[in-house]
Amino acid sequence: MKSKQPLLALLLSIGILIVPLTGTARDVQLRDRPGNENEAPPPAMAKPAPTVDTASMSIKERIRRLERLLQSQGLVSLMVHQQELQKELEQLRGDIEVQTNNLAELKKRQRELYVDIDRRLLAVERNGGSRAPAQAPASTTSAPVTATQARPSTTTASAGQTQDEQQSYQKAFDLLRALRYDKAIQAFRDFIRQFPNGRYAHIAQYWVAEANYAQRRFADAIVDYQALLDHYPNSPKLAEAMLKIGYSQFELKQFDKARDSLGRLIKAYPGTTEAGQGQNLLQKIKVQQSTTP
Repeated sequence: MKSKQPLLALLLSIGILIVPLTGTARDVQLRDRPGNENEAPPPAMAKPAPTVDTASMSIKERIRRLERLLQSQGLVSLMVHQQELQKELEQLRGDIEVQTNNLAELKKRQRELYVDIDRRLLAVERNGGSRAPAQAPASTTSAPVTATQARPSTTTASAGQTQDEQQSYQKAFDLLRALRYDKAIQAFRDFIRQFPNGRYAHIAQYWVAEANYAQRRFADAIVDYQALLDHYPNSPKLAEAMLKIGYSQFELKQFDKARDSLGRLIKAYPGTTEAGQGQNLLQKIKVQQSTTP
């Protein structure tokens, strides 16, 4: 018995020494591992997002939560809609600018067209295209007057009338060139009443019809073009007046009347530009009537 106690004490001491040495060797082994000194500790696991327990929420809290969700979604959709409206507004502004430029260019070309037509008509007048105003017969009871005595007064009166006529016509035409159609129509009508047999009377009647046509007053334009045909048979604008009557009747969908007017135009002025345009309009009327139920 006494011999076993020293042996047990020895074993216990050996065990106590082994355990610390084993732990120390392990620590040394971990410290001496290459790259271990810079190795970051393992990352902590991400915490899961908190979940909303809607079952434990009251009805009011649920309603408030839904309202907040709807408001956030509504703000997003409102912002998207606002951006779309902004893009549409910018596009409309660009379209308006383009149309404004086109309108200004159209007005400029229309003024140039009026001036060119007026210049051509006046050139025709200077070449003898107008009718001379009617002269009142001389009284047989009046005293004889020599040619030398009569010429100065006649020339003076004719020159004064011509100047008044030109000024009155130019005033009306300036209104038309400025695209002030209603005032131009009234001024040309006053001119015709003042100078019914003047050399510019038929041109004034033509411009009255053109001003109505430009404003798409087709019924009034037909009446005024027809007045040109009836009262001024020597006007160089008869063919165009007949063509514009056909166009006006076409715009009013009076296709049968338009065919008759264009037929008279082609018969009266064959081979002219107006007759060719009349043929084209007849084809358009034919297509229009064939597609109309």
